[in-house]
Amino acid sequence: MGTRAAMGGSMMCLARANCSAADLKAAEGMKVSVHYTGHEEATGEVFDSSKDRDPLEFEVGAGQMIMGFDAAVHGMGVGDKKTITLAPEMAYGEPREEMVGQVPVDKLPEGTAVGTKLQLQGGMVAVVLAIQDGQATLDANHRLAGKTLVFDIEVMSVAPAPVLSVEQLSPGDGVNYPKKGDSCTMHYTGTLAENGAQFDSSRDRGQPFVFTLGVGQVIAGWDKGVAQLSVGERAILHIPSAMGYGARGAGGDIPPHADLKFDVELLAINAK
Repeated sequence: MGTRAAMGGSMMCLARANCSAADLKAAEGMKVSVHYTGHEEATGEVFDSSKDRDPLEFEVGAGQMIMGFDAAVHGMGVGDKKTITLAPEMAYGEPREEMVGQVPVDKLPEGTAVGTKLQLQGGMVAVVLAIQDGQATLDANHRLAGKTLVFDIEVMSVAPAPVLSVEQLSPGDGVNYPKKGDSCTMHYTGTLAENGAQFDSSRDRGQPFVFTLGVGQVIAGWDKGVAQLSVGERAILHIPSAMGYGARGAGGDIPPHADLKFDVELLAINAK
């Protein structure tokens, strides 16, 4: 039986007894919060700002932010300020012709007019550019596509990356490990780390759980933990809240900020 630990980003100061939050510098896998104001370089128009609301929180290097913004915070500490200018390829890209198309007006919500914003499948938003001859022209490009953007950034907090540990119960074949995009067939039982209360179990249902690794179908602790297992291995994933359901929790069984334990077994990879 052994325990493996994974940390998304490590800092030298974490090994020092006198390390404080003020010493931390943002690195991949760490949690940061920032205040920011963004404006278009060409016009100076402010398109967004956090100044009148809570700071923006995100995990560095997790793809939660546009590329240039994410890269800019690397190495910044609490209180550091920076102004960055991002060309379209580091922000929202160039407008794409395939993101503009026509839809019959009778397929759209009643009252749709030029300028209406419509929610599309997949979370995209399209703007109605024109309506003519019973057809509406929709543009699903991001409203800032093709624009050079300027951001003023101030780092408000930096927190160490949450630590996931994998406790082996029984070994697998030690050869076949899943990779991103693989279909994983699992048995699992999930409990709250604090009191051992069970909230879910595929074993109780008698039906293995199948998911695709690394594409966000499951919580981050699963994506990162299952990737460390070989076929046939059974282990306990000790998942911190930040890699589970975080401040929102899940339903009535998983409260906010709950650390979790999953007794998992990797039954097969890409089973037919």
